[in-house]
Amino acid sequence: MKYLRSCRAVMAACLAVLLLAGLLSGCGSTASAGLPDRDQNTSEDRLQVVTTIFPQYDFARQISGGSADVRMLLKPGEEIHSYEPTPQDIRMIQNCDLFIYTGGENDVWVENILSSVSGPRPVRLLDLVETYNEEQLEGMMPEKGHDHGEHEDADGDHDHEESEDSHGHEEEDHEEHAAGSGTHSHVHEEEPDEHVWTSPANCVILIEKLTEIFCEEDPARAAVYRRNGDAYRAAFEELDGEYLSMAASAARKTILFGDRFPFRYLAEELGLTCYAAFSGCSAESEPSAATIAFLIDKAADEKLPVVFRIEFSNGNIARAVSEAAQVRIKGQTGRIRVLQLHSCHNVTRDEYSSGATCLSLMRGNLEALRQALN
Repeated sequence: MKYLRSCRAVMAACLAVLLLAGLLSGCGSTASAGLPDRDQNTSEDRLQVVTTIFPQYDFARQISGGSADVRMLLKPGEEIHSYEPTPQDIRMIQNCDLFIYTGGENDVWVENILSSVSGPRPVRLLDLVETYNEEQLEGMMPEKGHDHGEHEDADGDHDHEESEDSHGHEEEDHEEHAAGSGTHSHVHEEEPDEHVWTSPANCVILIEKLTEIFCEEDPARAAVYRRNGDAYRAAFEELDGEYLSMAASAARKTILFGDRFPFRYLAEELGLTCYAAFSGCSAESEPSAATIAFLIDKAADEKLPVVFRIEFSNGNIARAVSEAAQVRIKGQTGRIRVLQLHSCHNVTRDEYSSGATCLSLMRGNLEALRQALN
């Protein structure tokens, strides 16, 4: 996996050099591509903010309240794992004041581009909150090339870039991890779980710190940023209280994903036990027979009322697990439903047009979890 990580880094560096060369020679399209915010008519006296994906885009636009020009590189409906920066994207990064990105294995291209341009203040979300390492849950499909002992490998197709998650630890290692400490006892290099925004408590911290950064970069509008940031932070504080109250009174503490698992921060905060087909940034698309059998057994043994899928998923694995587990459960009224839990990494065009926010999507998640835990 270190070889694959090295190859991806070299490829990203080459891409950055080629795209920058195109910019300097006048090549590359200057046409708008995607979001309405990606126009060329931005006000030069306003703070110019560029973000990679939806969570930081949403936080930034709520803090700015229209007082800054906020743009997102990832188009609505686009999967982050298939994203590649265009010459226009690099131009936006080079010309902005604040560039907000996640960091981690999916943003290897960012570091190479930032080393080639000057101007923006880079803000890395993984530096703003305490992180956990990406977790290999019991029964989860391992990445190709990883040795997890009891798991069997599969020859599933890949529909996006190879992940660098390389966990070869025993399940009890996770028990040594104190909530929020960001460390595990492992003997090998690990990747941080990038999905820090999936916990409402983390959203409170991120909004607070991003608000201060906006104020530092544009002190003339600091009062506006603080007012907007405080309001959005307070909304997440209220939502976090609702999550905690729901989990405290829930009939069960187990959820299962027939899909990837980008919700470790939420699960840690709520004290949930989770099972899933793949890790949050897995490159796998086809689970092994052993993984499918394990998930079916868990759903049936726990008599779970819900199997989750995530956004942009076709839900086929979740439906297969749900249907097979339903057959095994005796005397349970009602079917095991397949519900979506939205990781908020991006939104569809319809969601974007209808004004979806991280807050609204996470309110939807709250209701889905309420059904799954009761």
